[in-house]
Amino acid sequence: MRLNTLITPTGRLRVEESAESLPDIDDSTGPRMVEAFSESNAAGLVLLASHELDESLPAGLVFWRGLSRRFFQAVCQQGESGFKNWKALLPPSDAELEQFVSDAPPMRGLEYLNVVLIRALWSELRGLVVACAAKHPAGPAAYLATVNPLWHLLGRVTFHLAENKRDPARPFAFLATYTHQLSRQSRLQHLPLAEAVKTYAGAKDLSKLESLLEPVRRAAGQSGLVRELLDSKALFSPQGWTIRQAHRFLTESPRMEEAGVVVRVPDWWAARRQARPQVQVRIGSQPASAIGQEGLLDFDVGLALEGEPLTDDERRHLLAAAEGLVLLRGKWVEVDRGQLQQALDHWKSLERQHANGINFIDGMRLLAGANLGAGDSEDQESAGWSRVMAGDWLQATLERMRRPETIGAFQPGQDLSATLRHYQADGVRWLWFMTELGLGACLADDMGLG
Repeated sequence: MRLNTLITPTGRLRVEESAESLPDIDDSTGPRMVEAFSESNAAGLVLLASHELDESLPAGLVFWRGLSRRFFQAVCQQGESGFKNWKALLPPSDAELEQFVSDAPPMRGLEYLNVVLIRALWSELRGLVVACAAKHPAGPAAYLATVNPLWHLLGRVTFHLAENKRDPARPFAFLATYTHQLSRQSRLQHLPLAEAVKTYAGAKDLSKLESLLEPVRRAAGQSGLVRELLDSKALFSPQGWTIRQAHRFLTESPRMEEAGVVVRVPDWWAARRQARPQVQVRIGSQPASAIGQEGLLDFDVGLALEGEPLTDDERRHLLAAAEGLVLLRGKWVEVDRGQLQQALDHWKSLERQHANGINFIDGMRLLAGANLGAGDSEDQESAGWSRVMAGDWLQATLERMRRPETIGAFQPGQDLSATLRHYQADGVRWLWFMTELGLGACLADDMGLG
């Protein structure tokens, strides 16, 4: 679909189909664009600032998107507590608006484009945005996020933590920034927080500075680390951090986010539950002669990362960690040495109690998460640092119990003068398999095997 914009003599913006206009617009976007501008100038400009913010559009629509972008950037610079200032948000200076008008691409009705019209469009857009934000049940900031999530992040303080592989003594780097604008590619552009302080202080715009730093002050009230950074002014310059400092930041980061600060941390921290070293308990790795009451399953306890057993050297390195983070197999992982050791001691004790193996019933209880021989509090504390899993033989056996079609063929004998249906044949195989294992079994009475 090919669209372009026009300006009517009364100052209305319209979107119309144009065979010469390039590039093509997605068929789902085009009709929404036409409908929005038919509703009002402001509705069309808001749409241009939403999901169409980074779409490839014809030159005319890109021009009007530039106006909408400038408006929303000005809104976001008011900060989260600056909603009261939205109603009085002034357009750019006459010089900037004149430059904006001179940059307009060819379009129908271009003779009606002037600074007065741009000011009127700014005022109309401001009225719609203020009204929608005031009515939003979750508040103005949430409204901005519904227009486009990027607007919710613009003008906010961000704390960054990254790996610094060039300095083994301080293997992490911290930086505080603020997002001051969007690039032409609709990417958030960050500047050091110190630059914002200099800019706003130099312009004597203390209200913007107060609004920008308000989340930081709230975070300092909830996080001891942020308070120390703010008091020492280390917050306003890049920092090289030790493992202990980085782990403290990571553990306190939820409080910072609750205060309204955006936090960016390495991906592995978000996935730390999956990448956490654990006590791995394997039951039934080797075949048992029988399962029933007499059969015993082998019981093995060790340390593992993402299911892979650790070597003796890795185990010693892990249990010697005192910083909260350990570099293991090329990645940083969280470790609580006390809880990990407690979990290991608990399972090693259970392993010694079952030196000859564990019976099937107890093995199934452990796989189901039951606790054998320890108090509830101990089990609760160690649960996040241990994992019980079926070994290769037991896993294959349980799979055959769950899916009788995977059990090898079994012939009931010549005394049966009947042809079994497929589900009856599955039932016979399953009963025979359970008998071989020494377990009792019961099938539903509508199987026709009675």
